[in-house]
Amino acid sequence: MIQFKGNEDLSHVYLVCRFDTCVLIDPSHSYDAIVDAIGDKTLAGILLTHAHNDHVELIGYFDVPIYLHIDDAHLLFEDSYNGYAPKVHPYKRKALDLRYVKDGDHIPFADHTIQVLHTPGHTKGSLSFLYEQKLFTGDTLFKESVGRHDLYSGNLPDLRKSILTLLALPSNTKIYPGHDEVTTVRYEQKYNPFYAKWMKQKSK
Repeated sequence: MIQFKGNEDLSHVYLVCRFDTCVLIDPSHSYDAIVDAIGDKTLAGILLTHAHNDHVELIGYFDVPIYLHIDDAHLLFEDSYNGYAPKVHPYKRKALDLRYVKDGDHIPFADHTIQVLHTPGHTKGSLSFLYEQKLFTGDTLFKESVGRHDLYSGNLPDLRKSILTLLALPSNTKIYPGHDEVTTVRYEQKYNPFYAKWMKQKSK
C-alpha cells in the first residue's frame, strides 16, 4: 500500500495492490507518481470515499470503473457544493464509468474483495473501505477527530452513528484517513474525544 500525501487543500491518495492488480482511493494529485507506482500492474478501479473536489481531481485521467455511493453521484457535478466553484470540475460525465455501491457490498479485488461501509455524516454518500484490517475513512474519521458535518448533505446524527460503527471494528484495525495521520481503532477508542462523548450519550 502506498500513500501519496496530501496537504491542506488535497486529500491523501492511496494505492492498494495485490499481486498485479491495484485500486486507487481518492485520486486527487500526484498523477505521474501514481502512474510510476502502478507500473506494469493493472489498475482495476477507483474507490471514492465521497465527491468533494479535494478527493476526486484525477478521476477523469484513468479509464477504469469508479466506485461510489449513489447519494454522492450528483455531488461530482454540482460545483457550488463540491468545492470546485468558482472553477469547474475537470472531468466529463460521459467519460466516467460510475459504479454505485452500498453498505455491505464487496468490490472484487484480485482473489480478494474490499468491503464497502456506508458512513454518512460528512456527506450523505460518504463511504469507508475495509481491506485486510486497513480502513480507509475519507473525511469521516481522523486521528483524535471527525469530519465536518456542516457542509452540503452532511449531518451530525449520521456522523455520530458512523463513528460509533467504525470504532466498533476490531481494535487492531489501522485507519487511513483522507487527511492527517494514520491511526488505529484502539487508539481512537482511547483518545478520540468525539467517540468518548458519543459513547457516553449512547449509554445513557
